[in-house]
Amino acid sequence: MANISFTGSHNSTFVVEDQGKILLVLETERFLGYKNSGLTQYKLPENPIFVFEQIINYIKKTTGVESFENCFSIGDNYVHINSTPYPIHNLITAKNYVVGQHHYNHAASVFYQSPYKESIIVSFDGGGNDGTFNVYHGKRESGISLLKRINIDLGFSYMIIGQYLKDIKLQVLHEGHLIYPGKIMGLVSYGNIRLEWLTAFEEYCTSCKMNGNYDYQPLINELQRKTKIEFSISNRLEGQIAYDVAATLQRAWENVFIVNISNIIYRPEFSDLPLCITGGCGLNILLNTRLTKDLKKNVFVGPVPNDTGIALGMILNHIKPINPVDVTYAGLALLDIDMLAEYINNSYYNLSNYNHEVLAKDIINGKIIGVARGTSEIGPRGLGNRSILCSPMIKDMKNILNKKVKNREWYRPFAPVVRLEDVSKYFEWSKDSQWMSFAPVVREEWREKLPATTHVDNTARVQTVTREQNWWLYDLLTEMEKQTGVGVLLNTSFNVNGKPILNTVKDVFTILKDTQLDGAVIEHNYITKHVASHYHYSNTLQYKW
Repeated sequence: MANISFTGSHNSTFVVEDQGKILLVLETERFLGYKNSGLTQYKLPENPIFVFEQIINYIKKTTGVESFENCFSIGDNYVHINSTPYPIHNLITAKNYVVGQHHYNHAASVFYQSPYKESIIVSFDGGGNDGTFNVYHGKRESGISLLKRINIDLGFSYMIIGQYLKDIKLQVLHEGHLIYPGKIMGLVSYGNIRLEWLTAFEEYCTSCKMNGNYDYQPLINELQRKTKIEFSISNRLEGQIAYDVAATLQRAWENVFIVNISNIIYRPEFSDLPLCITGGCGLNILLNTRLTKDLKKNVFVGPVPNDTGIALGMILNHIKPINPVDVTYAGLALLDIDMLAEYINNSYYNLSNYNHEVLAKDIINGKIIGVARGTSEIGPRGLGNRSILCSPMIKDMKNILNKKVKNREWYRPFAPVVRLEDVSKYFEWSKDSQWMSFAPVVREEWREKLPATTHVDNTARVQTVTREQNWWLYDLLTEMEKQTGVGVLLNTSFNVNGKPILNTVKDVFTILKDTQLDGAVIEHNYITKHVASHYHYSNTLQYKW
């Protein structure tokens, strides 16, 4: 009989499994178009019970499953909305209702997706019902066991510094805590590690034990006293001192992480084991990359280290698969695909059947193209099925893309995607990086040829792809190489600033209308605008090949 799991806080997610197969991973934000949305206690929709019921109806219709053997959730057997408890059994029909633990299921999620039979697993973030920073031992034949619970909140200590950096838009804290870390990470490469601050930042990270408690001011006051840096929300740090704060924080944060896991990972019985990294902090690609280089460890992160992974972990921990599970594209199909004909008939666009050769030629000529096809990738990063693609070889494409479509901050890099067998040609890297979890150095001979995806520190958050993983994207890369000699694309998620990755045809056409996106692939259809873009390519495009 089938099983279902769900998490109701931020990054609310439902997962459905039947006979050992994951049928669907439904991220509530993709269903609602409301980023990081929850259903029980955080960023709630106006009528959460109604939305919950609509999601369950969609799941039943899509999967054909009407009732479940087990319903797994985090917390208790009630959905608490505005202090009012609603019994889960009134919303989901199941024989058993099982309550799970936050980090334990993070650990299950990453381990059972990994290629390893045995590994050390580290789950760390801003906290849950079983701690903030846990280390586990995973074995396929016996499951996952806790090795150590570390009383340090690295999630909070990192993110709160975003409150004081002027380049980062100030948010109320319950909004900012999910947004600040990625932005801080983008600023790191513009800064220098200040050795005179490093110990103070390490002590600050080690002292942080928040786990949901927002009374952080004493920590900041002590950091200010030791570093002589003024941390003020009314007079936020800017320029080089802000970038140096970001760089020093990152290095101190990494050091504290490594110190706290070293006495475990170097035990004789564990020293040869790879690492699985998860929890929201697993999205820190700078740490992930350092672990592979400095610790000489094989590191696996997976597509959903954020809280989307908890619901998946509850299911995977129940079925305990012997072989690795790849659920990269287990997300939603386009919710309103049956409306495509109506949207096309009521718009002023060219329509043709998709052709790799034509699309590659348009991208080479500077066009920016959205892609919405198949089932969505899960997690926070677009991986080819809900992506915006353009040429990384155009000198100013990063700024053009931001100006025309994305409206992201100037300091945040865009990712390259490359066929796995070609990754070492362009980057100082030879491993899989299917989910943009690492930032290797771009080889010197390719930096000027790939200006739009080479960050200021000469790194790139690379995505690798095989034909088995995504034949469509792989074949487009092959066509790009055929036409230019360079098999790399710039790949970013198909959304606009502040919105989740889209999952409706309506949103595709909205972005086509409201931005200067040049066209879109929707399933097998290629849609382009009748009129020329406002951006005059012929006078501005500068290639580096």
